[in-house]
Amino acid sequence: MGLALLLLAALACPGYAAEPPAILSAAALAGLMRQASYSDGFEARMDITTAKPGGQRTAPVKLAVIGQFGAERQRLLIRGISPDKVRNHFFAAEKGIDGRIRSVEYGEHIPGIKEADPFAKVFDTGLVIWDMLVPWWNWPKQSLGGTEQIAGRYCFIVHSQAGADASPMRKAVSCVDRDAGISLRTQLFDGRRTPVRTISVTQTVGKESGMMAAKELSVTDADNSTTWAEIYGGDEHYSIAADTFAALDSLPVAGK
Repeated sequence: MGLALLLLAALACPGYAAEPPAILSAAALAGLMRQASYSDGFEARMDITTAKPGGQRTAPVKLAVIGQFGAERQRLLIRGISPDKVRNHFFAAEKGIDGRIRSVEYGEHIPGIKEADPFAKVFDTGLVIWDMLVPWWNWPKQSLGGTEQIAGRYCFIVHSQAGADASPMRKAVSCVDRDAGISLRTQLFDGRRTPVRTISVTQTVGKESGMMAAKELSVTDADNSTTWAEIYGGDEHYSIAADTFAALDSLPVAGK
């Protein structure tokens, strides 16, 4: 689980484990995390606050995230709600079965639709579109690195290694709570094995499936800037309109 499952609808549940769960293979855990992210449609409303390296906090940002995640394609639409400078500013992104990510931005104060960098920060926060599409669970090499406890919950350390693509992110180290279907902490590294950022889930909510999703999380960058995100509303069974992701059709298709 990455930022993609920022939903929804139940009471906070700590889910502490009394003893370590049975060990699964790294490939099985990666498959579990992919399955946990699948959804015909969801929406989440988020409050975002960011503190710069010196400690100065930026103005809070509210945004909505709409998603549709399947085995062959994952799509996101991010809409700025407030303050005024981000209101009705949109980002849309999708990841296909080949792992390639396409993203665009558009809005009231943007002429037309333009391509967006999926590795750029959204609205000057610590949120990154690439992270929200959790591509590392599809990477070709997954390996185990033992177990750990975070806030009393056992999790498996999974090392995910990128393939031959040109992604600047080359490694992810996740602490997976197998029973909850969530990564309690994910560390991302570049090609030099330098840590880039860490995503930590600090509060969870239950889903109808029995799995968990993030209610609150933090993103800490290498420069020590930190973003806190709180999910304050949403819909686990959001109805995706036919034109929700229409802006993505403006991008050229590879090979054509």
